[in-house]
Amino acid sequence: MQSRLRLKQPALCITKKAGVDFVFETIHTIVFQAREGGGNPCPVTINADGLTTDQMQAMTHDFGAESAFLIKPTRTDCDIKVRYFLPLHETDMCMHATVGSVTVLIRRGLCQTSPIMLETNLGPMRVEWEMRGEQIDVAVEQFLPQYQQITPNAEEMCKSLRIRPEKLANGPIQSVSTSRFKLLIPLISKSVLDNLEPDFELLWSLCDRCETTGFYPFVLDKDNVLYARQFPKRAGYNEDPATGVAASVLAAYLVKHRKVLVQEGWNCFTIFQGEAMGRPSVIYADVFVEENEITRTRIRGNAKIL
Repeated sequence: MQSRLRLKQPALCITKKAGVDFVFETIHTIVFQAREGGGNPCPVTINADGLTTDQMQAMTHDFGAESAFLIKPTRTDCDIKVRYFLPLHETDMCMHATVGSVTVLIRRGLCQTSPIMLETNLGPMRVEWEMRGEQIDVAVEQFLPQYQQITPNAEEMCKSLRIRPEKLANGPIQSVSTSRFKLLIPLISKSVLDNLEPDFELLWSLCDRCETTGFYPFVLDKDNVLYARQFPKRAGYNEDPATGVAASVLAAYLVKHRKVLVQEGWNCFTIFQGEAMGRPSVIYADVFVEENEITRTRIRGNAKIL
């Protein structure tokens, strides 16, 4: 398959590897911004083939934010390969970094057609995009949901979030993945959500024991609108202002447990995150239902170059 991406050399950051000059460039983006001051930052480095894993990790640590590095694909059915890094380690998937990466490719004229096939550590990932005026709408396909059987008991989990059990809403506490496991915790009100002050050492230890990568407490409002916060496991920061992989599993959870009115076709959710941090973000999560079964999941959103 011939790549649809036109790779060109931006004139920035010249270094050497094995005696050969190569050029890479880091473009800073903000993703899933709901209003000014919000969203999740993501540095995207293009032409990163000459960087070593240690260099990518060091750069991400210096950035202090989840970062994407774009390199040539190793698969013939993909257009480009993306490697995702947290400040403390590499990760297999990051939704806001994917939206940021695709936006950079389009804005730099490196991609002119939709869809784009990205190579990731989890396999090929299909990304569709379209221009809406000056805005680029990006839709990232996710995988079918998986459900983790190991969960903390309510007493331990409430202790880690420093809340009383009566602050929990009806619904199972469950770890779900459409690319990475997140523990979903329904709460009774947005005020309870906004005032959470977790015991992070206990939270992280529960994540380890339950084989999940973070806690995602949420509140279901109305008309498929939700509010959520994300406390990741040992990521280099205690809270994330916008988490696409968590929003995706939340939508799948709501459909599976029929917490909302479910219809055949696309069921669409609006998830606000980051408000308690003063960084308001918005993510759109969709679940496709066919013959009463979930057959597709995706995340939609926007990014802008800073």
